[in-house]
Amino acid sequence: MLNGYVTACPEFLELITFMIDAPVQTVADVESDDETEAAHKHNFLFTFNNEMGEITMEQKKVNIIHYLVVALFCLCFRFVPPVLGLTEVGMGIMGTFIGAVYGWILIDMLWPSILALVGIGLSIGMTNMMTASFGSLTIVAMIVCMMAIGVAMKNGAFTWLAMKLLTNKAMAGKGWLILAVILLLAWAVGSFNPIIMMMIFASFMISMFEQVGVKKDDKLVVIMFLAVSYQLMRGQILFPFMGTGLTYLMAYNNMFPDLPIPMDQYLTMMVSMGLIMLVVLLALMKFVFRVDVSPLSNYSPEGGVPAATKGQKTALILFVVFMLANVVMIFAPGAIKHFLEQFGIVGIAMLMGAVVPLLKDENGKPLGNLEELLHLVNWGQIMMVGYIMVVSTQMMNPATGITTFMSVLIMPFMKLPPMVFIVFVMLFCLLLTNVANNMLAAILCMPFLVNFGSMLGMNPIGMVCLMFIITEFALATPAASPVTGVAFSYTNWVSSGQMSKYGILMVAILFVVFLIIGWPIANFIFN
Repeated sequence: MLNGYVTACPEFLELITFMIDAPVQTVADVESDDETEAAHKHNFLFTFNNEMGEITMEQKKVNIIHYLVVALFCLCFRFVPPVLGLTEVGMGIMGTFIGAVYGWILIDMLWPSILALVGIGLSIGMTNMMTASFGSLTIVAMIVCMMAIGVAMKNGAFTWLAMKLLTNKAMAGKGWLILAVILLLAWAVGSFNPIIMMMIFASFMISMFEQVGVKKDDKLVVIMFLAVSYQLMRGQILFPFMGTGLTYLMAYNNMFPDLPIPMDQYLTMMVSMGLIMLVVLLALMKFVFRVDVSPLSNYSPEGGVPAATKGQKTALILFVVFMLANVVMIFAPGAIKHFLEQFGIVGIAMLMGAVVPLLKDENGKPLGNLEELLHLVNWGQIMMVGYIMVVSTQMMNPATGITTFMSVLIMPFMKLPPMVFIVFVMLFCLLLTNVANNMLAAILCMPFLVNFGSMLGMNPIGMVCLMFIITEFALATPAASPVTGVAFSYTNWVSSGQMSKYGILMVAILFVVFLIIGWPIANFIFN
């Protein structure tokens, strides 16, 4: 079978030639070589030390077989005959998806993402791939926003802010209260570009974890990265008049114009379930996962928190201005809103960046160097989100046959009793949203819920709103959501294996508890 793939796929032959020529380090080599020799091997994981602003190289041992598996799926799966409604293009896209997820878990974020982008470009055209990924506003925003976020990181402003949070009178010694405040804030701001917000929250949490001395893959770190992702995703559907919430309502109203979702009931449902599920999440962290928050509760720096330097104060002011400008751009009255919308998040971030070199720190030096700030960009993160942007768009494309493929999978279960089938659709939605586009999951599942809910004499709107929330339970894989992908990309703090392990457990438990609590609440609100 491998020979057939190699013959059919010249790109794979070139990749094999490159890998054979490249020096490969085995586990035995690592054990026998000294650190100086090992440093010259080709396989490195680049990590960034957020506090010191230094780039370091950390050896990562990966079996060459994992690279070959990723290459086969990304470059050669498009030659496999289509099945179950998939087209040739759809087979190519599914291959890149499988290869990317496999590589993200077993290699790193950057290399599999690059190969997946090349593979999907071969299926849909390189120009289309480039437009949908690097031409998207999301990717550009992730890069240029580092000028506004990075200046606070480089000057230690986030570190100072974390120390103040941990030691102020209301929070000192109350680790669970600190986590509750962070998670509540994440939910509240989820509608304001959750991808950028994940980058901001991750930068702040890393500063906090560094201060209290927790290490990579500590349960507190892994669970908090997942929990913040979960809160941001649920926050992005909080409001029916903006963000993903508006997108969901528009899609639903286009499909079922005679059964509209009342905005007041929608908002009541989202707020009530948002607060209830926050309590459930904290209880899950404390009593099931037994997260140790003692590093937060016991934190007490010698001599207290030093006064913020001029550079830290200035960096925090710039960061707050950046955040406020984006909030005002959404909620401000006509003229102000129109003025800020001309800039958008990218324009505002670039203006912030232009101001940075003109401001001085406590030593009279520029607050930041733009070249240095842009070097803080996590390119594994950028490439991964770029691929997710492309593949999530293509999954909705009828030319791929992916929606037909998903429908074929669900049709045999329609013989189940209506109530059981509705629960199955919710479960199918949960599984789908963890490997595919959230909107795809919603659009595929909505008709089944509306039709079968009506058959049972239930108000189907409540079931649809429950399903909207379930589409945000996307924590099991890096491909589940761009927000989750960003969380997975901080590989100097969390490993993909640990994130997926706890992500799967969180999703399973939260899903069961959510249905038990949410079903009667939905019936009460919408009946």
